[in-house]
Amino acid sequence: MKKRISTFFALILGISLLFSLTASANPSIVIYGGTYYNALSAGQGYAYVLPNAKTTGTSVKITTNTANTLQLHYYWSYNNTTLDLGTAIVNNTTYYSGSAYYSPGTLITVVERVPGSTTAYPNVAYTISFN
Repeated sequence: MKKRISTFFALILGISLLFSLTASANPSIVIYGGTYYNALSAGQGYAYVLPNAKTTGTSVKITTNTANTLQLHYYWSYNNTTLDLGTAIVNNTTYYSGSAYYSPGTLITVVERVPGSTTAYPNVAYTISFN
């Protein structure tokens, strides 16, 4: 149990350090089947942490009124290792993403503004869900 608690705190510390490198991303713990609402302006980001993500596949759906204004940056954390899975631009008003992973772990999804989209759209609202 003590090892599990120390691993959890190491994960939170790692996530905090990771997000200090990105645009002011505030982490939020999420669950499967949950739907979350937020709005981002220039320079903002928001992180969603899905512990115990499925290795058989995790679906991420994001809905917004304006395409090409948000981007999703994914990280996979397992066995005290964090992998950068890359970035995807939300190019439709309803965007589906996700994948299956080899080892049980934590999926971290950071939603950020696309650089250059803030002049035309200063504030973008969105809905994100995990299934």
